[in-house]
Amino acid sequence: MKEIILDAHFDVLLDVLHFRKKGESKVLETRHLPALRTAGINVLVCSIFISDRFLPEMALRNALDQISALKEDIAESPDHFELCLNASRARAAAAEGKIAIFLSFEGVEPLGDDILLLRTFYDLGVRLVGLTWSRRNAAGDGSYFSAENAPKTEGGLTKFGRDVVRGAQALGMVIDVSHLNDTGFWEVANLAEGPFIASHSNCRALCGVPRNLTDDQIRAIAKSGGVVGMNCYAPFSAGAPEDRTPDKLLEHLAYIGNMVGFEHVGLGLDICDCVQSIESMDAAADEKDLFADHTEALEKFIIPIRANFSPKTSANLLGENFMRVLEKVLG
Repeated sequence: MKEIILDAHFDVLLDVLHFRKKGESKVLETRHLPALRTAGINVLVCSIFISDRFLPEMALRNALDQISALKEDIAESPDHFELCLNASRARAAAAEGKIAIFLSFEGVEPLGDDILLLRTFYDLGVRLVGLTWSRRNAAGDGSYFSAENAPKTEGGLTKFGRDVVRGAQALGMVIDVSHLNDTGFWEVANLAEGPFIASHSNCRALCGVPRNLTDDQIRAIAKSGGVVGMNCYAPFSAGAPEDRTPDKLLEHLAYIGNMVGFEHVGLGLDICDCVQSIESMDAAADEKDLFADHTEALEKFIIPIRANFSPKTSANLLGENFMRVLEKVLG
């Protein structure tokens, strides 16, 4: 069986749409395939993220543009990429030497407050649902990056947010709680009928930012059968800039594994520094990612995982844990 290496969160659709609008073709193949191949990534969750400038009226159009641009790009590189709707097809695509792509919401802003659009996006191929980014939307409140940017009174899920969770589960979509605030997290945990995930979040006990998970939240995800994906954004690895290293990210991984079992940890790298269209490319050095691209992720994280864990545990951490959730929910 082909070894699966799965990254549960990549904002590469921003590049695909941006550069295709500039007239480029084969954006994934030209700009991102070499690093993905070097790292051995063969399953990739691509997030639909809506920049603030498109909110609220243009969120739906921008999401549709991202999906259309991705499908056009894949059609130009059919030997390298395939949009997949279930885990069994992803395994087959990987066995054929392709990179299997899944689509995910990073915030349900494209739905507005129209629950009927959830099925539309399901039909277009979206299979994972992150309810919020780090801001408020019709589904609920996100976990803000800093206290001064948070609303004075935070809420959990709205009625619409609860409807999204129930509707997504009924369709067979994976619920993702990364970026959701604490109140919303626990509402999802209570509504969950199966495994749910935090695709790209670390441990709050090791780095006390709201975007990371408390021990109790990690236990709840594990109890559901879910997985937490390790995030390489440096400020989520450690508070002190001098401590923001790949070794620290390994500490987060080990912390979760030792607490709830290594079958509940994976990769959700959230590498943004290689996505050239992202607006924050001028971030300070200690606020960048721990890895510049997936090639560095191989050298500084994937290889160390293999060096520190048994082959079976390494295989689970690098892909099989998330594949278990996808198989359970998507088939």
